Amino acid sequence: MRSLDRLKTVLCVLIIMGLMAPLAKAEMRHAKKADIQAHMGWVRAVPPVAATTAAYMMLHNYSKQDDRIISIESPVAEAVEIHTSEMSNGTMKMLKLEDVTVPAKGYIMFEPAGHHIMLINLKQSLKVGDMVPLTLIFEDHGRIDMQLPISHPPEGSEHGDMDHSSHDMNH
Repeated sequence: MRSLDRLKTVLCVLIIMGLMAPLAKAEMRHAKKADIQAHMGWVRAVPPVAATTAAYMMLHNYSKQDDRIISIESPVAEAVEIHTSEMSNGTMKMLKLEDVTVPAKGYIMFEPAGHHIMLINLKQSLKVGDMVPLTLIFEDHGRIDMQLPISHPPEGSEHGDMDHSSHDMNH
């Protein structure tokens, strides 16, 4: 009788495990917002008459899958775009990117003279110390909201004097 009870228990456990396995796999594929985290984020302070500014951060993907930023939004700008800077014939040029992949268990830097987030046609003047709401929209992780402080370039920044307010926006 005892071995029959054990057999029933083992069978029940196996049936339950068989039923739960697809759910567990689905949960493993489900992207958690906490897997993507921004560090050292800030928005460049610009004069009140400036039409554009840039946002910077280190974006870390702690998940086991690559994910792409497919869009970015902010209520302080008419448009928000991902750009990269590259040197071409001795001139720094800015190129618009449609998306950016944040590698699994890795990070991407948004920084002066590299990848950065452009806030275009500002709807208000931005004051040092204020916070700028920003929403990154990922292919798998969905919408991730954040607040970035407005500040001057950090001390010792090698590209601290790069002014984004006059970039040529022709793509």
